[in-house]
Amino acid sequence: MNQEGPYSGEPAGPIAYMASNRIAPNLLMFGIIALGLVSLGGLEREGWPVVPFNMIEVFMAYPGATPEEIEESIIVKIEERIETLEDVKAIRSLAAPGLASVRIQWRTGTNLSEAMDEVQAAVGQIQSFPATAERPQFWEMDSRTSVIRLMLFGDATERALKELAYQVRNELKTLPSVSLVEVSGTRDYEISIEVPLATLRALGLTLEDIAYAVRQSSLNLSAGSIDTRESEVRVRTIGQNYNQLDFEEIAIVAQNDGAIVRLRDIATIRDGFQENNMIVRHQGTPAVFVEVYRGEDENVKTISDTVNEHVRDVILPSLPDGIGITVWNDDSPVYAERAGLLVRNGILGFILVFIALALFLEIRLAIWVIFGLVTSGVGALSVMLWLDLPLNAQSLFAFLLAIGIIVDDAIVVAERIYSQRMKGLPGPVAAIRGTRRIKTALTFAVLTSIAAFTPLLFIPGGVGEVWFALPAIVIGMLVISLIEALFILPAHLSHLPGPEWTPSNFADKFLFRIRTSVDQGLTRFLKGPLNRALRFATDYPAIIISGTLGLFVLCVSLIPAGVVPTTLIGVVEGDFVTATLEMPEGTPEERTLEVAMELEAAGRRVIERLDQEGPEGAPSLLQGTLIVVGQGPRVEGGGLDSSPTMNPQSHIAGIEIRLLSAQQRDMSTITIMQAWREEVGILPYVRGIAFSGDVINLGNPVEVVLSHPNSERLIVAADSVVNSLYSVAGVFDIRSDHAPGIGEIQLGLRPEARTLGITVEDLAQQVRSAFFGVEAVRLQRGEEEVRVYTRLPASEREAITDVEGYLIQTQSDGKVPIHQVATMTMGTSPPVIRRRDGQRIVTVTADVNAEVISGSQANEILENRFLPDITASEPELTYSFGGEQQEQLESLGALNRGFMLAMLAIYALLAIPLRSYRKPFLLMAIVPFGLIGIILGHVILGLPLSAVSFLGFFGLSGVIVNDSLVMIDSIDRRIREGSTPRHAIVEGAKSRFRPIMLTSVTTFLAFVPLILEPAIQAQYLVPFAASLGVGIMITTAILMLLLPALMAAFSRINSNRTAQDMQNA
Repeated sequence: MNQEGPYSGEPAGPIAYMASNRIAPNLLMFGIIALGLVSLGGLEREGWPVVPFNMIEVFMAYPGATPEEIEESIIVKIEERIETLEDVKAIRSLAAPGLASVRIQWRTGTNLSEAMDEVQAAVGQIQSFPATAERPQFWEMDSRTSVIRLMLFGDATERALKELAYQVRNELKTLPSVSLVEVSGTRDYEISIEVPLATLRALGLTLEDIAYAVRQSSLNLSAGSIDTRESEVRVRTIGQNYNQLDFEEIAIVAQNDGAIVRLRDIATIRDGFQENNMIVRHQGTPAVFVEVYRGEDENVKTISDTVNEHVRDVILPSLPDGIGITVWNDDSPVYAERAGLLVRNGILGFILVFIALALFLEIRLAIWVIFGLVTSGVGALSVMLWLDLPLNAQSLFAFLLAIGIIVDDAIVVAERIYSQRMKGLPGPVAAIRGTRRIKTALTFAVLTSIAAFTPLLFIPGGVGEVWFALPAIVIGMLVISLIEALFILPAHLSHLPGPEWTPSNFADKFLFRIRTSVDQGLTRFLKGPLNRALRFATDYPAIIISGTLGLFVLCVSLIPAGVVPTTLIGVVEGDFVTATLEMPEGTPEERTLEVAMELEAAGRRVIERLDQEGPEGAPSLLQGTLIVVGQGPRVEGGGLDSSPTMNPQSHIAGIEIRLLSAQQRDMSTITIMQAWREEVGILPYVRGIAFSGDVINLGNPVEVVLSHPNSERLIVAADSVVNSLYSVAGVFDIRSDHAPGIGEIQLGLRPEARTLGITVEDLAQQVRSAFFGVEAVRLQRGEEEVRVYTRLPASEREAITDVEGYLIQTQSDGKVPIHQVATMTMGTSPPVIRRRDGQRIVTVTADVNAEVISGSQANEILENRFLPDITASEPELTYSFGGEQQEQLESLGALNRGFMLAMLAIYALLAIPLRSYRKPFLLMAIVPFGLIGIILGHVILGLPLSAVSFLGFFGLSGVIVNDSLVMIDSIDRRIREGSTPRHAIVEGAKSRFRPIMLTSVTTFLAFVPLILEPAIQAQYLVPFAASLGVGIMITTAILMLLLPALMAAFSRINSNRTAQDMQNA
């Protein structure tokens, strides 16, 4: 029995208490807002989400070793240990000259801290690594990049720029808001002691002898301490050499006459840099980077403001003549621009929602609904702090998305209270009764929305990490909005004026006249077109159901037919266009730089032409250029696909063109990139050029990974795939990562060499010492470890004849020509060896013209048309898809599984309030038809379908279920009151048309600003807005006819079954 209480005669309970209390609801609202505002200060800001790759890399340096040697002596051993660990998903390895990289990908949910311990323990058990290899290093891979990247440039030596960069770094590290600063884009220091072969012969020495002498003459060594009566005295030998002058004084040979041969007498000592092919050029002048990273709990904007101010006020005025400094990358403006854009669209959405509510309902009601949206949004900031979610473009978009979803809760409650108040009930009574009547349906409707968004929390891979904030924030706002709608909003709406109220001032009269006109028009629609449509739907449900099914099949068939293009993720506009240049293996870095400068010049010509075609007086699109020889360009947003650690490669170069901010230009990076590609054309002396304008890189649109036990057959198969892709229209930049082998002199020990006491190890070590060098010692100079090598001069190790003329020392200190003790044959060695799960692989990649063909379509053609023939001729060939296709398969597979589980949860949540096992199927049958709205929305707006589009389907599903549940609740109530099923269906649907229509209109209006947003950096979010904004309007029209038709069919089936049961009885 309900207990009567002091709530205007209404039964006691939480809703009645809060609706009748003026203080508690406001305190609850202010508490939620205060908690959110306090949390705001603790949230990190970032331009782009940092994506953990769920991957650990093990890398080892093995200076001077070939890829085949590294594969055999390092990689295979690591793979054998790692493959026995649990939860390993894949192992990708790379053997490059002087470096081994093994990347271990773990299954979703793996604790990477524990995995790191297991990997370190497994690798630590290997005792047979080469003696000259470095210790293995381990790191957890993610997409983190520096938040601000400074570039020092000018006509100066590399050493001068590097030392100046260290000085700038040290200054920045003293700033209170900066903790992590690194210098990059420059080579490591190295001291090279070069002794001519003739000198070695004359003195009877070897390079190992020189290295030993240097090692023995360069060290500091503690000898403990002495305890005297007065104090402790430490004893230490001081003899460490640090620079060229120090090393020149080392004694090598003491002659009989007392003369000493010092190192300066027999060698050229170069205190310079490692020979690692790194060249950096900005605007044609040498450059070096100073990169500032964000530490724990540090704010991107604070770092940026502090660094920019220090550069402007302190560093720039103190730079030497001819040296400049510029900010090449800065995440803070990126965040500010995108945040400003989304906030602006959010405010416009709020205004449009408010106008719609004011037109259909009372102005005061509209104000309190908006207050409820603000409360939910601000309160969700505390959820972000709890989940450690940063503020970025994705999380801010989640707030914009939630406006269109959570407004449904407030509208349903507000409309019910408003209708009760218009019946003449006192304000508190109307608030209590209206809320109680809808509380069950509303609670389960919110729970079904939460169930619909929950699968998005578990999308694996980079896509899932990027979009994790969206479902987390929306679910948080849904929970807060339910609390607000049930316990805060009723108290505010209990003061609504009743039906006796008449407008007294101009503003009230104006709004009253508009609202009256809207109500009259709505009433005419309800009694006219809608009434006739509902009666037709209930009289002929089969026509409505079959017609909707036909429309569904037609819309879905537009996807495979190519009428609606598809892509995994839309282009995220940034401020850079880049080109990755790959020359033939073995190309010197100087030649690579020449070609890179050609590409840079072509880019400049393109932008100059585009500037001339633009408005007069407009700022130039070009803000700067950068060339880095040795590695490819950096992805602006960090990228979603991991790259192995690599030494600089002389045949690789990255060209970056920094553009005018996306907020200040109306030309997309894709347009500029395409014009640049056309300007460059086909260069016959280049192995490949890949252009990009994306901020978030998911990998190549077309990427197939091939494996075969026979390396030669693997290369043949890869060439076949490449040739096949050339015949597909719209596919370009096709290339295989297999490169022709580099010429190699292969030495083999002759049997007669053993009579001279020469072993294979002796031969290998002496040849390595001569042509690569002997590491004599390492020393710590400042903050950098410097290696000291002894080797032959460069002029004596640059020709094949230098190898042929080299003398090998015997055990009796004799010297014999190398050809007498070793065979010499010419062969080839692969420049790089790539492996996956213990097998060598070759990867074929390509880009696509989205206007001609999508990546998924190209992959489908490759898999169904070409690969079957290739595998038929090579039965041992295996293949798998990577890049965008792999991300798409993993993401959509997880979404499909999650969607099925969500449907089960939604079924249970619907069966409870409906008290039926069969009725939930009626509501859930409506959900798939939301695809009609999504597909038609994309057709209307001319957008491609993407993973982002289908993320909107989950939000749409929640709104559909909510509206359907409210309609069925109204229909069931009328049936319980004695109405016939047909009358109950028609009148129930008509009675809920206003809140359903209002929900759809407000959701649509919330996204209208974003759909119409001209800013190019917002275009990747438009498909989501189209799915939910345009999709909800189309789906609502379907819902208003399809659900009554299904209810009518359901009622007829029940009636026929009951009649048959009575007849049988």
